[in-house]
Amino acid sequence: MSSHQEKIAKLASKLEEWDYKLDRLEHRVKDLPDEIKEKTEAKFDQLKKYREKLKQKEQAFIDASEHAVDEIEESIEDIWDTFKLLFEDVEVNTKVEGL
Repeated sequence: MSSHQEKIAKLASKLEEWDYKLDRLEHRVKDLPDEIKEKTEAKFDQLKKYREKLKQKEQAFIDASEHAVDEIEESIEDIWDTFKLLFEDVEVNTKVEGL
C-alpha cells in the first residue's frame, strides 16, 4: 500500500492534469454558438464547483492522519466519478459543434 505522502503526491498530480484539461475546455465552451452556450456554461460552472470540492478534499487529505485516509479516499473517488462524467458531457457538447 502507498504511503500517505505518495497518495497526496498522486492526487496533486491528478488535479494538476485535470486543471489543464479544464482550462482547455473552458476556452472551447466560450466559443460555442449561443443556442447551446448557456446550457453548456451552466454545466461547466457545476464542473468548477466539483473541482473546488476536490481541492477541499485534497487539503483534508493533506491534513488527515493516516487513520482517516481511507475514508477521505472514498469520498474523493465519489467526487472524481461525478467530475469525470460531467467533464465528458461538457466536452461532448463542445465537440458536437466542431470546435
